[in-house]
Amino acid sequence: MGKPKNMIWIVKMSILAAAAAVCLFGCGKKAENTNLEQGMELVSQYDFQGALACFDLARLNKEDLQLTSRGEGLAYMGLGDYASAESAFLESVQNAGNTLTALEYDTNYYLAAAYMKQGKYDDAKAIYTAIIALRRKELDAYYLRACAFLKQNDYESAVADFEKAFSLAPDNLELVTDAYVEMEAAGFGEEGKTYLSNFMEQKGKKLSDGEKGMIYYYLEDYQNARTYLDGFLNGNDASKSLILGQTYEKLGDMNYATTVYQTYLGGNEPDAAIYNNLGMCLVKQERYDEALEAFETGLLVETNDYAQELSYNRIVANEYLGNFSEAKTLMEEYLQSYPDDAKAKREYEFLQTR
Repeated sequence: MGKPKNMIWIVKMSILAAAAAVCLFGCGKKAENTNLEQGMELVSQYDFQGALACFDLARLNKEDLQLTSRGEGLAYMGLGDYASAESAFLESVQNAGNTLTALEYDTNYYLAAAYMKQGKYDDAKAIYTAIIALRRKELDAYYLRACAFLKQNDYESAVADFEKAFSLAPDNLELVTDAYVEMEAAGFGEEGKTYLSNFMEQKGKKLSDGEKGMIYYYLEDYQNARTYLDGFLNGNDASKSLILGQTYEKLGDMNYATTVYQTYLGGNEPDAAIYNNLGMCLVKQERYDEALEAFETGLLVETNDYAQELSYNRIVANEYLGNFSEAKTLMEEYLQSYPDDAKAKREYEFLQTR
């Protein structure tokens, strides 16, 4: 909840890619693929069960099978049913034409993601390796293969792929911070920090204050992070506002972190990640009514990559407020959407005793 999500992973796993698929099959086949289009629209709304029902109808009506099975894969990914997602994406790939298109590359990325979620790292690497063989400068494939190597504790191979990715985008700070997050999660945080330090040293005066602040945040130098990021308090950059708020959280100043989040939300478009962090700050301050409002408002944000976290945190806020009946109902709805969440299942067992 407290750490920014891996942005390149989000690019590959976001609903934006699903929306792109709507455009791909929407031209010239609209009348034929009615259920398919409706299913993709429901995927974009995070109604994964509803989407699967539409895809069932698409199959019955013999709509485009490649796109139907791809849509099913996206829905299953959203539900956390990665084995079913794997089967659906494989079917989509098998029903593709002989010419590789952007859509088929994208589906293969999703298939690799389903493998990663199941711990099938060799299978995921095989896909990334195949993509690299066809596209020698495919940054995302190098980056994601590095992540797979990390999962297998193959640090040297991971570093080789990360460094290849860095060479393809030498000015991309986000790429370096994402790599650090992955390395830190795999137990190589100190090694990851060397890339952050090297990036700062190499770019020097070319870096903006915001970029310096972000690097210091990941280096865990929160005093310097605050110094360079404070100027973004009244800005319109969601990512830097998020990091600024998290910096104050790390410094133990929950009140000011709350102010940072509220200031951003008061002057800019709604942002689900910031609502989520705001809610968690308010929970830590035992301001549960306000926290619940933050989580509920965050859930109203369209194209919401934080829907699962916000949904779970809304349940927690209701528990703190003593609204156990409401929390139980919300948990039942949550488990329908995210049936593989073991932590939520344990929490549901607790709620049944209240």
